[in-house]
Amino acid sequence: MFKKAFGNFTVKPGATIGTSFFVFITIGAFMLMLPAATVDGNGTSLVDAFFTSTSALCVTGLVVQDTPVYFSRFGHVVILILMQLGGLGIMTSYAFFSIAIGKRMLISQQVAMKEVLDTGYGEVKKTVLFIIISTFVIEAVGAVVLAFHWSNETFDDYVFYSIFHSVSAFCNAGFSLFSNSLINYSGDAVVNITIGLLIISGGLGFIVMPNILGYFFLLFKRDKKRKINVHTKIVLTMTGILIILGAILFYTFECKNTLDLFSVKDKVIVSFFQSITTRTAGFTTVDISSLTAPTFLYFILFMFIGGSSGSTAGGIKTGTFFVIIAVVYNMFRGREEVEVFERTIHRRTVQKAVSIATISLSTILVFCLILLYTEEASFKAVIFEAFSAFGTVGLSTGLSSDLTAIGKVIVTILMFVGRIGPLALALVFGRKVAERRISFPEERIVVG
Repeated sequence: MFKKAFGNFTVKPGATIGTSFFVFITIGAFMLMLPAATVDGNGTSLVDAFFTSTSALCVTGLVVQDTPVYFSRFGHVVILILMQLGGLGIMTSYAFFSIAIGKRMLISQQVAMKEVLDTGYGEVKKTVLFIIISTFVIEAVGAVVLAFHWSNETFDDYVFYSIFHSVSAFCNAGFSLFSNSLINYSGDAVVNITIGLLIISGGLGFIVMPNILGYFFLLFKRDKKRKINVHTKIVLTMTGILIILGAILFYTFECKNTLDLFSVKDKVIVSFFQSITTRTAGFTTVDISSLTAPTFLYFILFMFIGGSSGSTAGGIKTGTFFVIIAVVYNMFRGREEVEVFERTIHRRTVQKAVSIATISLSTILVFCLILLYTEEASFKAVIFEAFSAFGTVGLSTGLSSDLTAIGKVIVTILMFVGRIGPLALALVFGRKVAERRISFPEERIVVG
């Protein structure tokens, strides 16, 4: 009976993904516990190692130790590899190596890949190769630009710094080899634009990128059949709106606060960069603990939304948020069907969007309650940290390093849950959706 139950559990896509992440988190933690991983040669403690490994593999960026000072170059390489694996996705990386050595994937693994990449069984190989190639090409370009720009800097190994930050940015991880993140480069247009574009590229998603590239390829061929699909339109629309809106809000709320000493040009650069990085990447060019209350509030919303489906980003995803807005908009228009871009959104998709948002918010609130009980910290700091951890963002007011051992474990779990996603957890523990042959009479309930 146990064997049958375990077999049913492991064939679920969510279980396959969740188990893979846990295994690699454990491997990464033990690597960070080695004496060679830290500067002092003592290795990382068990709790801190699991926290850091989870933060890197779940591309979060929260840290309990000062990354450039505490960890050795070996430790930095371990974190770099974990970020790369987490950004690509464990299943994508496994599929690539399986293809490389000519090994066939198991049915359960193919199902997981189909769910993760939203593609057909026959297109998994092509999609995986596109993801790997495009990732390395974009990261390489970013690393080259940063290397040339940092070649005159005082720190050693600027090439490694460039590779590390390029991977961290594209994977939306937010880990930095500078103790104050990118605050020293707050007015540096090259660093801000390069890191910003890498974050956007990783946050758009591997489902969107082929459609955009295919559209422009056919544009040059003057093919009349070229088109941008609805998912891509939604992602690009929401991403553009959130970046512009976030920059305007940051400039407005912080103009006389953290931006007070900047020139107008630098204020604009910082505002756009923080708008881009807030939703999932976690880099910062200002002191997060000094932000105004309105900025904290909209940061929490942006971290909750996150990036796009099938990307390196976290959060409930831009598509989910767009569908929820569309539901409300169509309700005010008196329409039962949810219509966007002259297309009708399937009712099942609407249910998933509402479920994901509800489960996500409920999960964060439960963890906030626990953290408020276990930690001696302000309400604002705990709430901000919890949303940052679940959204795999990595922005922090400084609470991470002050967490108790229990608090670190709780935040570690929250990062893991936030990366795997409520939908994947529902696939693990939920039953298979089946069409019911019996339909009960409808009943009206009073709401609102």
